[in-house]
Amino acid sequence: MRRWAALALAVLIASVPVATSPAAAQAGAPDPAHALKRQLRNEHGVRISETNRYFFGTKSTVSGSGTRSSGSLQLAPSGPVAADFTWWDLPRPTGGGAPAEKPGPYRVIRVGKDVYDDSDQYPGPVPDGKKWIRFPNKHRGQMARDMARDASLQPLNVYDPSMMKAVLKCSAGKPVSGGFLYRGTMSYKELRKISKDTLINWASGKPIGEKTKGKISWQLWADRDGLLKRLVTTDTVGAGKDPLVKRSDTRYTRWGFRLVITAPPADEVIDEDDLLEYIRIQNTPIPPDDKNT
Repeated sequence: MRRWAALALAVLIASVPVATSPAAAQAGAPDPAHALKRQLRNEHGVRISETNRYFFGTKSTVSGSGTRSSGSLQLAPSGPVAADFTWWDLPRPTGGGAPAEKPGPYRVIRVGKDVYDDSDQYPGPVPDGKKWIRFPNKHRGQMARDMARDASLQPLNVYDPSMMKAVLKCSAGKPVSGGFLYRGTMSYKELRKISKDTLINWASGKPIGEKTKGKISWQLWADRDGLLKRLVTTDTVGAGKDPLVKRSDTRYTRWGFRLVITAPPADEVIDEDDLLEYIRIQNTPIPPDDKNT
């Protein structure tokens, strides 16, 4: 009799629904930080494409400017070590429905600490045969420096596993078609604590400090294996009714493909100092000929 009672009790307990905790509910979710770590290998790469738009006010739908980029990153255990990409300035909207003139493409190659800019976009004269200009980072301007690092202007470093862990820790996730979606928000102060590098305020060009006002919101899509597919961020500077806002949308494809990015041929490269000297000589007035004056 006792055996039958015990069996009935066991069946009854098994039939009672058990509440699932959020942690248990996400037990089968992919881990993008772990998936990223597996991709950080020498001579492997990823393809990215990105659009950045700038707004006045979080609810604004009219953009005054922006950029679009497309290219490849060469990865290593330390993160991106080389980049080869093309970017465009998105034209400002014009009145009357007339299409704005589309700016020309601008190609950039980075190998280690050396960054080479396409000389076709340089406004001044360039010696014949010199297709690339090598600029010191301090002279490249904030946006050019940031974009050259990983062909992106995203505020989150998705190639840093420790930052990704911190981002995921304060994200809410849910299953979606083909993988998982993570959403979250973080203040500049919080982001500063988890970043290994000095963070630069994209609006002022100054380092983000303890008292800098701003926040970042994100939507991050990963596939079933945890590999990052898309990252959309809203980077808000300051506070008030009309803060400055940058919205970045990046897509990642072909993780792990074989890639080695090399510097341009040396005979096609001119350093900034040499270029400035060339321009100085070009602009030096020709001394007057006393015999003909």
